[in-house]
Amino acid sequence: MSASTEAIIIEIVFSLGALVAVGGLVGLLVAKAKHRALRPAMAVIISGAGLIIIAALLNVLLFKTYDHVQVKKNQYYEITSLTANMHASLASSQASDQPVTPTAKKASKNVTYLIKHTNQSKSAIQLAQTAQRELTTKKQPNIKLVQHNYRLILDDYFQAAVRPDHVAQRLSAHAYRQATHFHN
Repeated sequence: MSASTEAIIIEIVFSLGALVAVGGLVGLLVAKAKHRALRPAMAVIISGAGLIIIAALLNVLLFKTYDHVQVKKNQYYEITSLTANMHASLASSQASDQPVTPTAKKASKNVTYLIKHTNQSKSAIQLAQTAQRELTTKKQPNIKLVQHNYRLILDDYFQAAVRPDHVAQRLSAHAYRQATHFHN
């Protein structure tokens, strides 16, 4: 199931629970006014509250928020790992005439590994490999090329993972800022 399908199912369960609980409250008020037993209405309220709790737990267990957008937990960890490794691979290249550190080289290899093992497109894999070669084999790597490739990788990742397109573009831009932002 896609993240949006699961989110819709959870919203339906939550809404159904809220509807049942409100119906139980109305039944409780009617039963109290007519001096009838309150137990059936209380059972309905508790059932509705149970559905709400189940929906809330499913939401917490299945989703995390990335830049105010609900994504599956595994996607969230892929995104944060990918951007952290992109950031680390570019970190030593911020000063001119600095060699790429072994840590940055390892991070660029991690980016390629993540792209390969998260079933991304062949073009994204090629972009990651090109960026890795640039950072691991060149004495003076072309950082603009690496950044450009990272941007295209993130665009491709979010286009496949998130709907609608304008949300995917916003998340891609946010992830790119996370990957390339350095404090001076």
